[in-house]
Amino acid sequence: GYNFLVLHAFGEDGLEPHEIDLFISDRFIVSFHFSHNNAIERVWKTLGEKKRIKNSPLHVAHTIIDQIVDDYFAPVYYIEDHLNAIDDNLTGETAGSVLEEVFDIRADLSKLRRTIIPMRDLLYRILNSTRFYGISDHEIYFKDIHDHLLKLTEMIEASRELTADIRDSYFSLNSHHMNNIMKTLTVFSTIFMPLTFIAGVYGMNFTHMPELGGQYSYFICLLLMALIGGGMMAWFYKKGWFK
Repeated sequence: GYNFLVLHAFGEDGLEPHEIDLFISDRFIVSFHFSHNNAIERVWKTLGEKKRIKNSPLHVAHTIIDQIVDDYFAPVYYIEDHLNAIDDNLTGETAGSVLEEVFDIRADLSKLRRTIIPMRDLLYRILNSTRFYGISDHEIYFKDIHDHLLKLTEMIEASRELTADIRDSYFSLNSHHMNNIMKTLTVFSTIFMPLTFIAGVYGMNFTHMPELGGQYSYFICLLLMALIGGGMMAWFYKKGWFK
């Protein structure tokens, strides 16, 4: 009899997984895949360079899986470093430009997660299965791959948490920015409120308004408005509203 394994490897087109099927018996191993895969090519090249193949089919299967899993690390490390750089440089000026990028990264992490977790579970089943001939002789090798997959899973989860933290930081920065805008608008609205009131009172078209008859009424009104506006600005500055 033979065992049938379904693996998922990354190809040259990014994070889209390609299925690789392995048929393993105690005497042979057959791989089946529709597209070119670098991991498979590396294994066959290594085996082809040997004058005599002494490895068992299960050891060859381990080598194939190991190469596939090794290819998982590059995108995971890249995303981790990229997210750390975004997090370190996140400011109010750059927040808007990185939010869409963070959501794209989170989508890539979901793709990685959907590929890596089934592989992790597959290795667990291999290690705890009695169907594989000679598994005890290769247990240490498969455990090593399983440990790599556990590490990858932890890295992905940590990166997903970091995307959530960056998203929360963006909303906090955006909220802070909007609060500053509203505060500025409130200050100027408050300053102009009494000035508008004064201008409105003396802009009424009543026939008898004693103040309008004075020689310096216009200048007194302007001075009053300037004092009120300046006093309110000084008070707001003292309260720290312009910081």
